[in-house]
Amino acid sequence: MKRYRTPVIVSSVIGVLVLAIIAVALWQAPRGVAQDQQPILQYPEFPPTPTIGPNPTTPAVLQSGAPLVAATFDDASALSAWQIVDLEFVLPDSASVWAVEDGRLTQNATAAAGNPSIQETAALIGEAGWTDYSVSVNFYDLHNGTAGLIARYSGDDPTTASYYRFRILKNSFEASPKQVLEKVTGGVATTLVEIKEPGFSERAWHTLAMSVNGGAITVSLDGTVVAEAVDPAPLAAGRAGIYTRAIGGMLFDDFAVVQP
Repeated sequence: MKRYRTPVIVSSVIGVLVLAIIAVALWQAPRGVAQDQQPILQYPEFPPTPTIGPNPTTPAVLQSGAPLVAATFDDASALSAWQIVDLEFVLPDSASVWAVEDGRLTQNATAAAGNPSIQETAALIGEAGWTDYSVSVNFYDLHNGTAGLIARYSGDDPTTASYYRFRILKNSFEASPKQVLEKVTGGVATTLVEIKEPGFSERAWHTLAMSVNGGAITVSLDGTVVAEAVDPAPLAAGRAGIYTRAIGGMLFDDFAVVQP
């Protein structure tokens, strides 16, 4: 029996060595793989959200007239002076929502769980007897894409009201024209001026102003005249307002109406 002892011992030693080698391999393999592997999911690096800067200075031409309204939206109670309307038929639970937040008038989409909508909406203020005046506002677009002003608004039903309206789209929209000055009579719009390009740059403050004097209508953006028209059958009088769509993400501030 002694002659079989040596092979048994050798076999045992070899077995132990094999097990040791396997153990070392198993211990080192995960470490090596972990060091070489990349993350399964890599998120892109987004730039930080731009900070909303200070409002632009109101043009001197708008500061020189006799003020009819000056709204800076310093507190939430400022909203009570405004009438919020949808300029097309919508169900009550889909009505547009506006709010005063952080010292600005904000369009906050619709009442339907805050869902955005392309429906046209406006915030109106003033007297039905206003005739000749200039209306201006500063606006900042977060993600809406449409801004505008209304003058000489009259009518009880917004879907059949009459008014002048200027609307402008942001540059990144493919739609054209970017700027439209129109007369709305009984809810039906007639184009007075349309401009294909440019629109406005988003995430920057802009000043929009519109003057009505008899049948003459003048619109300026950031102090530069962009549209002029003469209406041979002008609307007589009406309130002023701010226009956009119920998408949300549009800020307004420093609203003013002055007489020449």
